[in-house]
Amino acid sequence: MRFTLTLELEKSSFPIDYRSIVLSFIKNAISKCNDGKYYDRFFKDTNQKDYCFSVILPKSRFTKDEIKLENNKLKILFSTGDAEKTGLILFNAFILQKNKTFSLPNKNSMILKSITNQKQDLIVNSRAIFKTTIGSGICVREHNRENNSDKYYVFSDADFREKLNNVISNQVRQAGFSEDEINKIKVSPIQCKKVVVKHYGRYIDITTGMFEIQANNEILQYFYDQGIGSRKSAGFGMIDLITQDLL
Repeated sequence: MRFTLTLELEKSSFPIDYRSIVLSFIKNAISKCNDGKYYDRFFKDTNQKDYCFSVILPKSRFTKDEIKLENNKLKILFSTGDAEKTGLILFNAFILQKNKTFSLPNKNSMILKSITNQKQDLIVNSRAIFKTTIGSGICVREHNRENNSDKYYVFSDADFREKLNNVISNQVRQAGFSEDEINKIKVSPIQCKKVVVKHYGRYIDITTGMFEIQANNEILQYFYDQGIGSRKSAGFGMIDLITQDLL
């Protein structure tokens, strides 16, 4: 399921660390839906979530401390898997927040004005080309448990493919795919660039651009529906299908 939220800001600016703002907005919506019935399912633990999102900030200018928008509107795109009805839960939670004020830093606020369904492609082939959704990017994180530190990799790093393969192998393994299916996944960057973003007070490196991915069609659908890479439920990893008609 794919849908878009359109929100209106009180002031034409948005925090530079905006993904954390969106996560707070999601948590607020879920906590107020059905008396918070689904909150623990979404946020109680660190298990991977079956949704991803991307924030579109049209005609924006980034400064050190904030994002200046030409107008006072922004969009949040959501994509989810269907097995657990996550899309319907999120959709209904957001409906309950329509036309309600959500407070932001610096005496700003935003109001959800509309929710619209988007086309969702069905992937039937085992090879496809994707691009990162506008506002998103693929995050590849290696976490060191001994010193609780993170290292991030981008397409130009020599060991990017190895680290990305480790991340997505763990991801699809948790999703229930077999080792044989996992071993056949191949991801090749085509046209990419490095982007630096601020996330919870830290600057991290991500990759945007196009990728060719080979895997069985169910895994490709999974990546398309639920995102690919690290931190995919925190505003990273959302991808759009370019073509699956490859020889």
